[in-house]
Amino acid sequence: MLSTALKFSTALTRQTRVSTTQRPSVLGALLSTNANQHNATDKIGFVGLGNMGLPMCLNLITNHTVDHTSPNGSTETVIAYDLNPDAVAKAAAGGATPASDLKDIADCSIIITSLPSCAAVENVLGALLESIPANSPQHITSNTLPRIFIDTSTVNPLLSRSLFDDAFKNGHILVDAPVSGGVKGAEDGTLTFMVGSDSNTETFDRISPYLRRMGKRVIGCGGPGTGSAAKLCNNLALASQMIGVCEAINLGEELGVDPIVLADVMNSSTAKCWSSEVCNPHPSVATARGPGKMPASKEYEGGFSTKLMLKDVGLAVAAADELGVVLPLGSASKQLYQLADISGMGSKDFGVMLQYLRGKKV
Repeated sequence: MLSTALKFSTALTRQTRVSTTQRPSVLGALLSTNANQHNATDKIGFVGLGNMGLPMCLNLITNHTVDHTSPNGSTETVIAYDLNPDAVAKAAAGGATPASDLKDIADCSIIITSLPSCAAVENVLGALLESIPANSPQHITSNTLPRIFIDTSTVNPLLSRSLFDDAFKNGHILVDAPVSGGVKGAEDGTLTFMVGSDSNTETFDRISPYLRRMGKRVIGCGGPGTGSAAKLCNNLALASQMIGVCEAINLGEELGVDPIVLADVMNSSTAKCWSSEVCNPHPSVATARGPGKMPASKEYEGGFSTKLMLKDVGLAVAAADELGVVLPLGSASKQLYQLADISGMGSKDFGVMLQYLRGKKV
């Protein structure tokens, strides 16, 4: 196990090949150039307007006047892009400038991505880096603009580190900043951001005001890839947590306990958790807390899909396998979400596991 872990650690280290002694001054220059350009243009790009991305984008716009991020009273423009034109239209109705092509995002000084898969992140960021002129990190000029990429997607930590390296070699900065809090947190602006970035504190300070428009907590997790790693660990725990709550509710009902009563008991006791309180999977509990607020009250529409949970657990299990870490609950959770997905529940909120365990179709 130790040799495997050392091999994995070495692989992570190789992902970022630029000298660590060189980075602080170079990153400082990049950030300074980015900040100066931002003062003049105030363009922020947002790519990915799904269940999470759209409300995040809208909060980025709405809360602009709250944190006064833009200097000198300048007017800020948020340019939004998604493959779904309806999502772009909704962002435009909320104050965003619609983009018809990914290339329309390329001249933004800060680019935020919220995408559903590793492949999507790699393709989008790869395309953007190709369309943006490269800077020489040692010779930054005013002719080209260093970008800061903030990827809020949940991806493999190795991919985050590789993309950081690709961005840096082209004179740009990439930060992995996945989120926790679900769709409700995205809508309410109460998300937690887990940030992995270079050790240069200017990077964290530069992006934090934007993240705070969309969330309530911004936690620095360490170097490139650590934000993605923290998110995988969080969702690994959440995956089995939801299954445990679903099992408890199903057993409680069979034993004659009203689900609403059981939810009150759990949320006043040691079993209290996000899955029992914020996103309870039982329709009657969800409806009692407010119709339409929880996915279970609207036939598990919206929310965090079973397919995405399967993706996240799969990434965590794959990382554990490579490190030689044993995940018995994680592996079992992956299997259950996979079976639920195969049964046709992949697009439903992952609380639909309650119905899958009952053998019901939704």
